[in-house]
Amino acid sequence: MTFVPIWIIGLIGESVPPVRAFQKDFIGQYKWFYSYLMSVLARDACLFTVYFARPKSYPTLYWRTEFIGVVLGCGLVWEAYKIALASYPGSARMARSLLALVFIFTFGRFLVKNWSAASWTRVRTALDLELDLRVVQVALLFALVALFAYYAIPLGKNLKGIVYGYGLFLVTSLVNLTLRGQLGDSFQRVWQYMQPGCYMLVLAIWTWSLWSYRPVPKPKVQPELELHYAAFMRATRVKLLAARDRLARGTRI
Repeated sequence: MTFVPIWIIGLIGESVPPVRAFQKDFIGQYKWFYSYLMSVLARDACLFTVYFARPKSYPTLYWRTEFIGVVLGCGLVWEAYKIALASYPGSARMARSLLALVFIFTFGRFLVKNWSAASWTRVRTALDLELDLRVVQVALLFALVALFAYYAIPLGKNLKGIVYGYGLFLVTSLVNLTLRGQLGDSFQRVWQYMQPGCYMLVLAIWTWSLWSYRPVPKPKVQPELELHYAAFMRATRVKLLAARDRLARGTRI
């Protein structure tokens, strides 16, 4: 089969970044990223074996393990924010709170929408949840890149490669999920030849950017990001105090 060599090349490509990071002793610097990549490697190796050994079990295993990668992808986005904002504690606290709310809201919205659904099929449910989370992840990564571009703060070679590579993977996944849900198998037959090329590019970006450890540069001067955060917090505090005073006066009346 023509796709077998591509599948094998993909497995090799997925193994190179973690092996290289382990050799150079910086695999612990990006725990979520390498956990995500190694889980994808293990899943693909398992699916590759099952596809030839027990092909009828392949669809079931595929959808049962798809959720793992989606959840670990959320952790990858979380880690990207954590590393990028490590030198900006105020902004980092706000980002952690916002990310937690966004992911909780996404999962909660999905459960509420599907809890009373008449037809809860494995494939349809997995597609809906994956699509929702992929959209959220793309938006969060775009916001991170836009934030650092606006304040002219470098992300560093490692983190930039992780973010850009995963962003490309998410965009191609969204195209796949959106059009597959609308066009069905007819689109999937075309996409199975296009998607490997996009994924090889993602793996190439990760391999190149993570060949050696290049952390996010420390700021030489305090950027406006943290100053704007402090100003925002002061303004918010003033408004909250004013609202509390108005509420107290209204209670006394």
